[in-house]
Amino acid sequence: MKKRVLFVIESLSGGGAEKVLSTIVKNIDKTKFDITVLTVVKIGVYVEEVEKYCTLISMLPEYEKLTNPIDKIKYKVDYRKIYKEDCAKIYKKYVKNVYDVEIAFVEGFVTKLVASSWNRNSKKIAWVHVDLIRRTYADEYFLNDKEHKACYKKYDKVICVSKSVLDVYKQKFDLENGTVCYNPVDSHELKKYKKEYQIQDKLKICCVGRLEDQKGFDRLIKILGKLKLKNYVVDIYGIGTMKDELDKMIQKYGLEDSVRLKGFQKNIYEAMSNYHLLISPSRAEGFSLVVAEAMCMGIPVLSTDCAGPNELTDYGKYGILVENSDEALENAIQNIFEKKEALYKYHKLSEERSNIFKIENVMKEIEGNIYE
Repeated sequence: MKKRVLFVIESLSGGGAEKVLSTIVKNIDKTKFDITVLTVVKIGVYVEEVEKYCTLISMLPEYEKLTNPIDKIKYKVDYRKIYKEDCAKIYKKYVKNVYDVEIAFVEGFVTKLVASSWNRNSKKIAWVHVDLIRRTYADEYFLNDKEHKACYKKYDKVICVSKSVLDVYKQKFDLENGTVCYNPVDSHELKKYKKEYQIQDKLKICCVGRLEDQKGFDRLIKILGKLKLKNYVVDIYGIGTMKDELDKMIQKYGLEDSVRLKGFQKNIYEAMSNYHLLISPSRAEGFSLVVAEAMCMGIPVLSTDCAGPNELTDYGKYGILVENSDEALENAIQNIFEKKEALYKYHKLSEERSNIFKIENVMKEIEGNIYE
């Protein structure tokens, strides 16, 4: 008999966790699992993708389709209630079916919500994608660390996307219900876009991620403004609250011809295939899906040292890993421009490392964590 599995996530916007979830529901064994995804709001770039492969339920209707002003007001009132009322009441109101496994796929509100499930017989799993000490947004949903810990104690298993994330989880909560499982990367799909690696005159660099402080694109732009390099382009793919600030920085440093904000790209793999280097200047990460994706395509990686990229590059063996500081990142970029030929070595190392991201192996591990 199939396991009935419920994944809960707030939305299906363009973040890394949402992309990972879409990859899981696409590739999970449908003969073993009957998947439902529950969101708070039915918005985001992965809605269409997720609906292809499972049942998608939203607590609230699609706001853009509401025409009656009263319905729009009710939507806003209900949205506030979801986040302010007791989680047990909210879960009982919106989760009508019985599931064998209930999964909180992101930290914070969703983790608190699933922990309040009325279903005592279900297996409960929480996913942790971030360093919970360096990134404290999840704490806002709890009165204190004691309540936060009590919430995670209700889970049978907590899946951390890297060893570093697991170490921090243990350090923060002193719990032993955590395990490591890397995010799935659609390695077969990625390899369709892989091209012959060859650097011509202009060095083409890409960055991918939400335009938020955590991703460090502001410090990358500042460094590029300081170095005054020639014959290159840096394209930054993503959307977020820092767009206007980053635009102003690009103008301030006179980088309009070299640094471009490209927004959200539906087929990011096709876009990435045209670049010689991926730079991940993040201040903090949990896994860094884009680093794994770049390596699957044989694209060299330069990353700051943080949870996720450090393991994915095997601490600098398969990519350029630098101290998480502006100075170290600046020196690394300068060195690349002085010795571009070194990128051919890292292209080969990325190809070699990509073997650990085979989707069959990761999905088998994920399915085991859910089924057992």
